[in-house]
Amino acid sequence: MDVSRYRVIFADCDPMRIVYYGSYFRFFEIGRAELFRKLGHPFPEYIAQGLYLGVIETQCRYFKPARYDDELIIRAGVTDVGRARLTIRYEVAHIDGTLLVSGYTTHAVMNEQGRPQRVPEAFRVAAIGQRGTRDV
Repeated sequence: MDVSRYRVIFADCDPMRIVYYGSYFRFFEIGRAELFRKLGHPFPEYIAQGLYLGVIETQCRYFKPARYDDELIIRAGVTDVGRARLTIRYEVAHIDGTLLVSGYTTHAVMNEQGRPQRVPEAFRVAAIGQRGTRDV
């Protein structure tokens, strides 16, 4: 699902004004936060409950570079929900639709002490519902 648009700033780039490879993980984070918001589960609500998402695995596949001042579309969707973990898939595309990168992050739900917690049932229901829309 399209979750956000983003304009590349100079700080995202290497000296050649090409987006630095590590910046895409920040774009994934933007997509993740907006996805949760669109699903009706903004992160501040989970933090207030003492729940956090620890990243336990990442992957990013690079197809074409983004450059300074490009406008990007960030897509994100939940692809798997377990008892205490979930996986989110991402695509970052140029505004013209050209796919630039794809990837995923897998997260463990944990409390403030770092102990695993169950994925909240309300989030599970919302995540399954978004699968009826376009998955990335």
